[in-house]
Amino acid sequence: MSEARARGRGREGGEDALAPLLADLEAGRIAPVYYLAGEAFPVEQVVTALRRTVLGASENAFNYETLLATEASVTSVLASARTVPMFGPRRLIQVRDAHLWKADELAALIPYLKDPAPTSCLLLIAEKADLRLKFFAEAKKAGVVAKFEPLKDRQVPAWVSGEARRQKLKLEPGTAERLAEAVGTEMAQLASALERLSLYAGLGKPIGPNHVEELLATTRQRSVFELTAAVGRGDRREALLVLRRMLEDRESGVMIVAMLARHLRQLWSAKELTARSVPRAELASALGIHPFFVGDLIQQAERLSGAALARTHRALFEADRSLKSSRLSERAILEGLIFALCPP
Repeated sequence: MSEARARGRGREGGEDALAPLLADLEAGRIAPVYYLAGEAFPVEQVVTALRRTVLGASENAFNYETLLATEASVTSVLASARTVPMFGPRRLIQVRDAHLWKADELAALIPYLKDPAPTSCLLLIAEKADLRLKFFAEAKKAGVVAKFEPLKDRQVPAWVSGEARRQKLKLEPGTAERLAEAVGTEMAQLASALERLSLYAGLGKPIGPNHVEELLATTRQRSVFELTAAVGRGDRREALLVLRRMLEDRESGVMIVAMLARHLRQLWSAKELTARSVPRAELASALGIHPFFVGDLIQQAERLSGAALARTHRALFEADRSLKSSRLSERAILEGLIFALCPP
């Protein structure tokens, strides 16, 4: 996944250079120069650990400078790197968008790489890195170059297992694979899912495939509630935001329409049951939902008229048919559905 070398240790990263980089920083081993490129999640983990190690718990602002490559020249960056620290042993100079520097600008850093300031750490953050450039050969000698590539499908279960160890979580067999299937290859989303699963299962308790299924079902249910609540209020903007988040979470369009249709049936049932004065304690079982959602469901059912529910049913039918037969994109069809359900 990455290539890395820590100064003086001759270490090349294989599939995962993140763990050894973090271990070095936790042990207080700081290289004078870092070039971090690629996937945002591992890059930001290293940045956070580096800032904490270099600046200390108080993160002394006098010794921390953050710059943009589009605004700062190499000359000004080197001047900052050679500035003596105040009220602390070391300075951290962070430069983002370093990939926007041209080859000759990177080459101007090479003399510094050969003789870096002993009381500074120069951190360059980029979206990409052309490792063929001479700058990178020198940067590897001076410090750390790490290029984090996106995960491939086959790599996800192993990455999830490693991230679980980093978060000190115990996964039951099959959990990493099920989470990989459910979430995909985005590292930040996988890490966030692990954090939520640890809270869902209970701190310190093993996380199993069943927890993944239950949490996904709960998350989907809440998203559908948020979407239908926004539609019920006629809040088109909020409904579109929720819809886009669901699509970003890799929910399929057909599944979203199916969940909305199921929710619509629950609203019809809720209206009928409350009209018959069925006790609220019995509604969850009758509606087939978690008791947590009963109050919200009743409120939504009360807000929506029978005519509005019928209109929603027709719109969902048309959207489902379009998703299965139209050449339009999922997003276009579903956004059209929201416009139909939330007229001006």
